[in-house]
Amino acid sequence: MEQWITQELERTELGDSRRTKRLIKIVENLSAKPESSIPQASGTWAQTKATYDFWDSPYIKPSMIRLLTY
Repeated sequence: MEQWITQELERTELGDSRRTKRLIKIVENLSAKPESSIPQASGTWAQTKATYDFWDSPYIKPSMIRLLTY
């Protein structure tokens, strides 16, 4: 796991800590394989579906996802 990803995103307020954990996992997957498609970067069907479900969630707005500066 990339420590910087957790440090940057762990305080993101998405209304539920599970959503924040999912965001961190998505960013980890995509940063590990930036040239890959979502399914390739995700590795499994479950993680691929979770990524698309996250992006399609009515509970998450783009404005909620931002990098925090210290």
